[in-house]
Amino acid sequence: MDRKTVVIWAVAAALIIGVGVLMFTPAESGAQDVSAQRAAELVAEKVRVIDVRTSGEFEAGHIPGAENVPMNRLSQEAAGWDLAEPLLIYCATGARSADAVRILSGAGFETIYHLSAGIIAWQGDVSQGADTAGSPARELPDQVPGDTPVLYVFSTDW
Repeated sequence: MDRKTVVIWAVAAALIIGVGVLMFTPAESGAQDVSAQRAAELVAEKVRVIDVRTSGEFEAGHIPGAENVPMNRLSQEAAGWDLAEPLLIYCATGARSADAVRILSGAGFETIYHLSAGIIAWQGDVSQGADTAGSPARELPDQVPGDTPVLYVFSTDW
């Protein structure tokens, strides 16, 4: 290869790498990861706490005062929330809540705290039972009676 071809390939590779970095770098938002200790402080400050786990997981144990808004209902529920109200978001381990943070940031929420290690890192009290602030999520059955074939169709707008 001649020198001109090498330069062209080097520039092309640099552009591809640059575009890739930009595509996979999260957009700046008001979201920040917090420790369990900081999350406890936010709960004490009466920040709105959102648990994005399923209703069954929520009923088994949740941060006192948390609202259960499973991922499948998050966009719909959040559409009626105040964008300026600070939110503390968590799930079991931080994976689903990281997705929730991206959704809420994209929707324009200004201040989002993310318990990045999930409720497994929580060291405070845990409440059990259903969410008294909202209705339980509609769950898919674990088993279908008989040998009836079932087709589940999942869709999302995010």
